[in-house]
Amino acid sequence: MERAGRIGGEGLGARIRSARIEREIGLRQLAQLVGMSPSSLSEFENGKSLPGQERLQALSAALGVPLDLRPPEPAGPRFDNWRDFEPLDLPPVFRTALDVFVEVGYHAATVRMIADRCGLSMAGVYYHVESKDVLLTELLQGAMAELTSRCVAADAEADSPAERLANLVECVILFHTYRQASAVLASTELRSLDESGRSLHLQARTEVRDIVQAAVEACRDAGRVGTVPASSTATAIVTMCVAVADWYKPGVSPPPHEIAREYTDLALAMASAGSSGTSGSRD
Repeated sequence: MERAGRIGGEGLGARIRSARIEREIGLRQLAQLVGMSPSSLSEFENGKSLPGQERLQALSAALGVPLDLRPPEPAGPRFDNWRDFEPLDLPPVFRTALDVFVEVGYHAATVRMIADRCGLSMAGVYYHVESKDVLLTELLQGAMAELTSRCVAADAEADSPAERLANLVECVILFHTYRQASAVLASTELRSLDESGRSLHLQARTEVRDIVQAAVEACRDAGRVGTVPASSTATAIVTMCVAVADWYKPGVSPPPHEIAREYTDLALAMASAGSSGTSGSRD
């Protein structure tokens, strides 16, 4: 997971290592030159941590490696199929923060709680991340990036308007069950983000809603005539799907794919709500 708001870029640590080796500079020698410990520099080169701006600028100057000053785009987990959800692969500090935030709430959670559960000192946590606020921001940005990319893939795979809507409903349901912790955090802690983070999160939510709205409009164009505006219909569909994360209990509730089938029928009926001869069957 890239760190929001930090100077860097994909593969920066690897580029630093390559430049150091090319210039025949030893790890200890470079660490001493820029005021880092050898172990810290090694972790950075191996992609396990990201130094602060001052250290990065010192490394850049020492080795002639350019820095990308733009904040990186949040990146969700990679996937081969939008229906397949592997266990969420997060760095230990982020995985623990997600669990603690969901269990006790963001404001009640402390960095000490996260450190103790990770087996780290507080300084160890701050070595990997700037603040508790950054932990929350990156967790939520990563979650929304994954949901959006899966929705785009689900939408693109469909062969008909009804299948577009069906795929999107299934995608949102699967995300809010298999990524339940991230989904709950997103729905309960939006108020805890700073203004910039909240704005980005709301933009991502709107993007998902717009994808669903486009599918509803396509259904209407294909003959599903509804009296409720497509924008309101899409909002209602997304809202009911998002709410699944609040009550879903793994091993107790119906399986995610069964829930998705039921909600798909509801969504297709909603796309035709108010018309004569309304049918909840797929095209």
